[in-house]
Amino acid sequence: MINKFLLNIFSFLSSPVYAGKLKTPPTLHYLADAFDKVYAWIFPIGGLIAVAMIIYGGYMWMISGGEPQRKQMAQGTLTWAVLGLVFLLLIKGLLMVVLSQISA
Repeated sequence: MINKFLLNIFSFLSSPVYAGKLKTPPTLHYLADAFDKVYAWIFPIGGLIAVAMIIYGGYMWMISGGEPQRKQMAQGTLTWAVLGLVFLLLIKGLLMVVLSQISA
């Protein structure tokens, strides 16, 4: 599955559109560098959004005034924000393992 994915990536990068832009054919190190640049931007932004949603969910819980419907909505917000943060960290860990294997 990973071999097919990498083959598709390299096929895309070696298309005529990229032929004039790249001096050398793409390598696994080139792909690893591209992933490094992407997750260097995406993960901090995703982390900030998750933390902001946790703060927002806590605020919603505080102002719910004990109303069950509003409290349940705040709990849902907190649950999904925490799950999003956990998935973000799991994906970052998985990418770090994959990239260490690719660049080794």
